Amino acid sequence: MSSINTTRIHNTALLFILIAPFTIFYYAIYVFNPINAGNIYLYAIQVFADIIAISIVSSLWITILLDLIQPEYHKRKLKHDPNWIYTKFLTVDIYIPIAHENFKIVEKTITSASQLEYPHTVYVLDDGDSEEVRKLCKDLNIIYLKRPREGKKYAKSGNLNFGLSHGKGEYFAVFDADHVPKKQFIKQLLPFFENENVALVQTPQHYSNTDKFIPAGTAQSQEIFYQYVQPAKNSYNASFCCGTNMMYKRSAIDEIGGIAFLDHSEDIWTTILLHEKGYESLFYNKVLAVGHAPETISSFFRQQNRWAQGGFSLFFHHNPLFSKNFTFDQRLQYFFSNLHYFSAFSILIYLILPIIYLLFGIHPMDVLHNKSWLLHYIPYFLTVFLLPLFLLRKFKLATISVSIASFAPYLTAFFSTILQQNYKWSATGSRKSTVSPIMMIVFPHVFIVIISFLAIIIGWYNPTDLTTTAVTSFWVLVNAYLLIVFLAKGIAGEKS
Repeated sequence: MSSINTTRIHNTALLFILIAPFTIFYYAIYVFNPINAGNIYLYAIQVFADIIAISIVSSLWITILLDLIQPEYHKRKLKHDPNWIYTKFLTVDIYIPIAHENFKIVEKTITSASQLEYPHTVYVLDDGDSEEVRKLCKDLNIIYLKRPREGKKYAKSGNLNFGLSHGKGEYFAVFDADHVPKKQFIKQLLPFFENENVALVQTPQHYSNTDKFIPAGTAQSQEIFYQYVQPAKNSYNASFCCGTNMMYKRSAIDEIGGIAFLDHSEDIWTTILLHEKGYESLFYNKVLAVGHAPETISSFFRQQNRWAQGGFSLFFHHNPLFSKNFTFDQRLQYFFSNLHYFSAFSILIYLILPIIYLLFGIHPMDVLHNKSWLLHYIPYFLTVFLLPLFLLRKFKLATISVSIASFAPYLTAFFSTILQQNYKWSATGSRKSTVSPIMMIVFPHVFIVIISFLAIIIGWYNPTDLTTTAVTSFWVLVNAYLLIVFLAKGIAGEKS
């Protein structure tokens, strides 16, 4: 079942998808030709950044394009008879793991979960030992569980497995504390399990607080993933769990030993274990829960760092590309997903290289003797920039700003994974999470902004080449502006 709405992207965006390989090739034949190298060390660094960037962009294009050109009769057809759930009595549990989140947010989720249509049992799994939550559960006549202090291992996954040890439902759904389900959630998802091989049904994450800067950027940056990438992966039985707003088949989870025991990214790891056992996953492209995106820099960075740790740990420790139990399509799609977080290296390099030129007059390409660099770069850049614009039909400043700023938590996650440092999990909206002073978190961004303005002054003091200096200065100013906006909006959010 693929739910991409092809009529939305068959026009201009489809044209960009089709010409993308040509713009990539045209750019690559210039950049990857050593004869065009400037400073050999900077050239090697740029080639490294371009390989990562081209690989990530290409993976997006390939995923969407392959799904578009695949005939409908080749796509997975799964049973979905809404009346099936009434032919037998199916037992359903709802698990809501919480850990020190704001009570007003938690209250909405728990109350809505208790009101879902179709008989079910709600379990609130409180790792925060909240008396307010305990009282709410009592008032709503739902089950409140608190893990023993000595048994608190593996953060969210440990909490969920603790809940599973008490629940007996044949199927169960999971909602994060800040994701409020709609009443028809169970009735919409449960019919898919008529296919006995389906172990997981995932729905999109959708946010309500997009009137604020960081949530707006976070939400839109995920739109392509949920509107296009997940539905496309669905065609190849490679869509994966995203941690909330999903339903599992209990017997399948029991077969793999429970939710994957990890301190982070238990969602995608659990999906991989299910796929390795031959089970199917399904992405149902309908918003059935409304969430609350991180509003501050610290909470946003914690969320991104947690997600990136999952991607890097899979890449280095359990790379699905080499799994013998996966189809070729599944290997490829999981590999594409793992690549995303390597974008941190490309972003940082693209931020630094123009600054280096203005400071020291050295460039990775031989721009002084060969003026054709821009002719190769501009078509590639326009395709990369305009494709998301046409896919989403809009592109917010917050999306670009937040995406660029994310290099810091991604890089932190990379080195944590490489050095095998223990991960300390905390909920995105947790009130008691360990928060570093804000300047320690944004120091790399502040440094880049300061050095950017210094570089422009030095670069124009005695420019070697006016055209190159002007173009380079333009990009340095654009990058600095995007980081300044992120810092200003984010720090204001920290204080509010």
